Amino acid sequence: MCNNNLRDKLEGEIGEQYEIIRSYRYGKDLNVHKAYKKNDNDHKLRAHYVIKSYQTRDAFEIESHMLEILKDATNVLQMVDIYSQEAVIVCECALYDLETFLGHQNYCQRHREEGNIIKDVVSGLLELQKHNIVHNELAPKNIMYFQEKNGYTESWKLIDFDAAGFVDRDDVKIVTNYSAPEVLRAHQKGTNIKANFAMDMFSFGLVLYFFETGDHYWDGENEIDKEEMISTKYLSVRDVHNPSACCVIRKLLSKNILNRMTLQEFMETYYYTNGSGK
Repeated sequence: MCNNNLRDKLEGEIGEQYEIIRSYRYGKDLNVHKAYKKNDNDHKLRAHYVIKSYQTRDAFEIESHMLEILKDATNVLQMVDIYSQEAVIVCECALYDLETFLGHQNYCQRHREEGNIIKDVVSGLLELQKHNIVHNELAPKNIMYFQEKNGYTESWKLIDFDAAGFVDRDDVKIVTNYSAPEVLRAHQKGTNIKANFAMDMFSFGLVLYFFETGDHYWDGENEIDKEEMISTKYLSVRDVHNPSACCVIRKLLSKNILNRMTLQEFMETYYYTNGSGK
């Protein structure tokens, strides 16, 4: 087991380089801290970073390896530093995630931003597929907004790769409320299932559903909605009033992997080429 609970004061080599901003500690396991470099003396324009520790050595090795492969990839979180002995990585720092951003907006406000955000997400997914990587945990909380130090360069990027895997090689090790039905079924049966691009595309369809409605299709707890996800019946695209979006989301949420829309097919849709149906 790794120490997933960093002290407020860093020690060793990483402590010589970085200082934690104590009031910005966050992450589902309190394992992500906001920090700055000690040698950055410009307090007003000081760049912030995130320091992430892990519950297991395996999770550290997966994410650090994926981020090394994805170095300089567009619309993907970039790793700045790695401390292997401590199982800690340092990454660029985001301002907020997509779930938080959309949670404060109404339908009209969401759709003013939708086209650019979706293009950034597609760009990130293209980078993953180019390297044969399946995210396995694509969801609004793992899409974050970044702004460069100059304040003018901004983008949305995919984050959180500690459950990622290589297509057709690695087993899926995580189940969330954004997982594809075949992943949920395998987990329920206690069987292994190899990662594939279609799984991320289903999750992407749920992200678009969240965009259109402001709601998660399944909250991860409601048993009736869970059974709907696992069953072989078509998913009802509830409350999606945009016909173009409805058609695309329905194809992305196909229970049949062979019929599920691919990323390339999505990029050819009117919904995408027309700025997400605007």
